[in-house]
Amino acid sequence: MKLKNILTKAGSVILKNVVPGAGIVLDIVNEFLPEDKKLDLDAATGQDAITAINSLPAEVQGNIYEKEFDVEIEEIKGFTERFKAAADADKSGNTTRPQIALMFAKTICFAIILFVSIWAYAIASNLKEVIKNLSDSWVLMATVLSVPSTVLLAYFGYRTKEKQARYQLAGDQPIATGLIGNIINAIKK
Repeated sequence: MKLKNILTKAGSVILKNVVPGAGIVLDIVNEFLPEDKKLDLDAATGQDAITAINSLPAEVQGNIYEKEFDVEIEEIKGFTERFKAAADADKSGNTTRPQIALMFAKTICFAIILFVSIWAYAIASNLKEVIKNLSDSWVLMATVLSVPSTVLLAYFGYRTKEKQARYQLAGDQPIATGLIGNIINAIKK
């Protein structure tokens, strides 16, 4: 990605908050600026950097924009660190919940295979009484499948929320909370 595009996307947001390796860019820009016009590393925005770069001679601007590769490397390193942190968080070794989920998945598969096998046998053997009884047993089948299906849905829904929280922590983002969590956070502030 071109450095100018990165800076333009950052816009009025503080550069170090959105661009990994922003310090490299700001240090290079500050090398060419007079003392009174140097950018503040903690407060400079993307627009500030573009304005400062545009105030420099064309040759210097070209040198600065050549440094875009350094920013991309830092961006990749940042992504890699966040990815590693998320992978390390997943290495916790929790095995009980996945085993329970697998047992319920097997239970659902067994019930469906059994029900379909009985249907297929009844149809193939032309057992009209069994077919009629099976067609009236959909409530029983729904009941048999509802408990393990509900447990699986809850498990995967919980895992999704848990992973989102881990990824947010790995990316130094605040964890999204519900209404009560927002109220508690507001009181704490």
